[in-house]
Order: sequence, then C-alpha cells, then structure tokens
Amino acid sequence: MARFKDWEAEKNGSGLFFVLIALVVVAVLGARYLGFYPGDSGGDFVITQTEPPVVNQVTRVSEPLVAIYHTHTSQNYAPKESFAKGDHGDIVEIGKIFAQELSLRGIKTIHSQAVHDYPVFRVAYENAAETVAATVSANSNLQMIFDLHRDGVPASAPASRVTTTLHGQDVARILLVVGKDNPNYAQNLAFANELQARMEEMYPGLCRGVMLKEGTYNQEKHAQSVAVYIGSHPQTTMAQAERSAKLLANVVATMVQEPF
Repeated sequence: MARFKDWEAEKNGSGLFFVLIALVVVAVLGARYLGFYPGDSGGDFVITQTEPPVVNQVTRVSEPLVAIYHTHTSQNYAPKESFAKGDHGDIVEIGKIFAQELSLRGIKTIHSQAVHDYPVFRVAYENAAETVAATVSANSNLQMIFDLHRDGVPASAPASRVTTTLHGQDVARILLVVGKDNPNYAQNLAFANELQARMEEMYPGLCRGVMLKEGTYNQEKHAQSVAVYIGSHPQTTMAQAERSAKLLANVVATMVQEPF
C-alpha cells in the first residue's frame, strides 16, 4: 500500500521543533545579556586601568636594572621628628614603596637599607660611597641609581613649595640634585633633565626642577645616577611622599630599556 505523508502531523511537529529552537535562542541571549554562563556566577565583568600605560615595560631580567639607596637613612616626614637617630627613618619606607612599584612593572630593583648617617652624620656620603661602589661592582646591568632623600627647606616656607595636588590628591614634589664635581657630570645632568621632562609630561608640577650643587654626591660611580628629594620636613607627610614614590615609579618605568 502506498504510503502518504501526514502533512498536518509533520507541520505540527516542525512547528514544535522551531518553537523549541526559538526558546533555546532566547534563553542563551538572555543569559548572555545578564552575564550568566555555565560555570559563571553572573554579573558584569569590568576591566579598569588604574595606572597610565607603561612604555618599555621590562619583563625579562636576570639582574637588577635599578638601584636605590639612602645617604641619609634616618630622615622622617611630619609629624615625626626630622630624624630617627640610629635607625631607619620614613625615607627607607618610601624607598621600599618605590622599589615595589618598579618590581610590579617587571623592573628588577635592588634597594639598600644600610644606615649611612649614624653615628656621625657628616660622614654619611663617605659611608654611602662604599655602598654605591659595592652595588655597581656586583650588578653590571644597572641602568639607573637613585639616592632617595627628603628635603629640609625652612619651616617658614609655604607648603606649596614642596607639595602639590594631582588628580585630586596631595603629593610631595620632587627635586633632582646633580653634583657638579665628577667626571660623569654631563651624563648625570642629561639623565636628570630627561627624568624631569618625563615627570612634567606625565605629572605636570610634580618636579621642582634640577639643582646643581658642589660635590660629587657619589654620582661619579654611574652615568645615570641622581639624588632624588621627595618632599620636605616639616611640610610633607608620609602619605604624600608615598603617592609621589608611586608616580615616580611610573615615570622611571618609561625610561628603563629592556636588555637583549
């Protein structure tokens, strides 16, 4: 017997099939819109960028590229006394933050916490010279050396001389000091000028400028060495200096060249 298709039944079956497909599509689109996927807990996924892009970010390093030390290791910020005699001052904590921020950007950093200004303050630079020499000798890939200080402008000086506001936050301003009496003077100065220019480009008003002073400041031991004065006592707080150390790390990260 010849078989004939039951068009009515097939039509109903096809209709149900397409209805089911439509329901599945609606369910998937709805899930995607609401942020739910198999294995997900739902919700929106938002990527936020809290720091500016970093140029020349270093990711492959075998030896430190940046060295940090403190000639005046005992320097403090307000409201503490200006110096922590015989002990690490606040400036060492600022150095730690600076080093950590560079490390987060893939830049291997060495940070000396050796005390140089105690028990005899006036021989701090002679003591620091030994630390710098040993650091340079042990780390041939070093590209930059920073001697971190805080300044000591007169207490009568206005806070605006050593602090500013960036992105709604109070920060310590940064002064760069280059010693004139050393064979690396021209290179040290060029490095400081470049650092100042980068700061002004990225964070206008953060840098107080480049100051030339008598002496070597132990900068004869490396072509890209500079003394960095972050804020001052008593006008600057620790919190302001911390913010500046993080901004400085952003700037320095744009200047470090990845070794090949």
